[in-house]
Amino acid sequence: MKKITLFITSLLFSALSFSACSSSMNGSNNPIIPQGETNPEEGTPEDSGEQGQGEEQGQGEEENPPEDDDPANYKVIDTFSKRMPAEFEPVSMVKVVYPNMMPLSAYKTISEDIPLLVLVNPDNSNKSRISKAKSEFANAGITNATYIDMPLDYDYAAWVRDFSPFYIFDDKSVTAVDFTYNRNRYEQNAVPKKIAEYLNIPYSKMNITHTGGNLMQDGRGTAFSDDLVVSENGNNKSNVINKMKEYTGTDNYVITIDPQGDYIAHIDCWAKIVAPDKIIVAKLPKSNNRYQYYEDVANELANTTCAYGYKYKIYRVEEPGGTTVAPYTNSLIVNNNVYMPLGDNETYNQKALAVYKEALPSYNIKGIKGYNSGHDQEFLNTDALHCRTHEIPNQDMLFIDSREVYQGSVVLKDEYVVKTNIVSYASKDVNEEDVNIYYSINDGEYVKANMNKYKDTTNFTFSFTNLTIGDDVKYYIEATDSGSNYSIDPTCGKLDPHHFTISA
Repeated sequence: MKKITLFITSLLFSALSFSACSSSMNGSNNPIIPQGETNPEEGTPEDSGEQGQGEEQGQGEEENPPEDDDPANYKVIDTFSKRMPAEFEPVSMVKVVYPNMMPLSAYKTISEDIPLLVLVNPDNSNKSRISKAKSEFANAGITNATYIDMPLDYDYAAWVRDFSPFYIFDDKSVTAVDFTYNRNRYEQNAVPKKIAEYLNIPYSKMNITHTGGNLMQDGRGTAFSDDLVVSENGNNKSNVINKMKEYTGTDNYVITIDPQGDYIAHIDCWAKIVAPDKIIVAKLPKSNNRYQYYEDVANELANTTCAYGYKYKIYRVEEPGGTTVAPYTNSLIVNNNVYMPLGDNETYNQKALAVYKEALPSYNIKGIKGYNSGHDQEFLNTDALHCRTHEIPNQDMLFIDSREVYQGSVVLKDEYVVKTNIVSYASKDVNEEDVNIYYSINDGEYVKANMNKYKDTTNFTFSFTNLTIGDDVKYYIEATDSGSNYSIDPTCGKLDPHHFTISA
């Protein structure tokens, strides 16, 4: 095995640094956040015994160079003071609406993994239906739920995704950001402020028209919508971009065409960001008259640079088109679980589940049926699971923020520096002894090495040296804080590590 030297580089830091996508499972004492897991990934080196020690396994000496020897051009990763967490980051609760528009079996499946916050719409005489909701849910075996009264404009106003607030971290506090809901529904427009009051978090209102179904974000300053958001704001694109930057910290707002050509024009009906560098995009048969629109937007996203410095990895999920229900991108991600709405065709269902598993090999991929007798609960291509749920972020998450990543073929050089920034939103101390990189060279056993803290920042570094042409490197990072919050980076750790190869 090649010798790997661990140190904060005293050489020029002109090299691209590489790091990883981030996802976390976190514990918390916050009353609205359930106690999380500590180190939930199965098959990590510490579990499997694939842990090297010192020079014997290729780990070099740890060095802390004097500060006057520190490179003047070291670029510290400074995580945005205002950022909008991604759906694939840690979640504390999932909001749903009662009367429900999904089978109770769907709510039960989700509630087995995360608490539900049920927004109960009073009846026509404004009488609370919380007792009725509790009874129905309890009869279905759902006990992991909290119920609050929430007046809505009419029964079965299930689209909580669309009228819920956007959640952001403003410094280290979660804030609810409101907007003008793009439907003329008074009660729904009042929901964001009421949710903020219930959660006891700050509230702000940005003066643009928007909707939650037409927004997805990577948690690192990039967000996506289709051009509905521009047309609904007087075609003033610059104003939309400026408001999103001011209120949500979005500094790269990617606004695409709507390939559906349908009335809804929501991005969650045809695309899903599942990791900081991975997007699932629907694919139609060539015979469909919208085929080329989907191909064009998939190519646009494939040529967009992700936060780590390389192009997004695009995964395509096949849909038959026409009236056959196949709302596969309208899924919900909650911690280590994906809930994917199932459609009419079982062959397409199984293919779609496989695409999610390919993109997220460490996740539990669960198919959810949307059919039931009674009122209109069927899933549609323009309205499914994502539309009818909305996640609340874990306020105490531990966030690994890595930016410049070596990926694919990399030119031979003396040193390859991994750097990352680790933010504890619980304001806990990061356990420096637990900020570890696990690496494998040329498919050898994974070796564990501690990363170095950079000065008085929350940046951590690790350097690979003495690599030669043809060497193949894989790695991932783990960290904990003093509150037992845990994060792994990239999302799927050992099952899908960062990967680069040395070339001439």
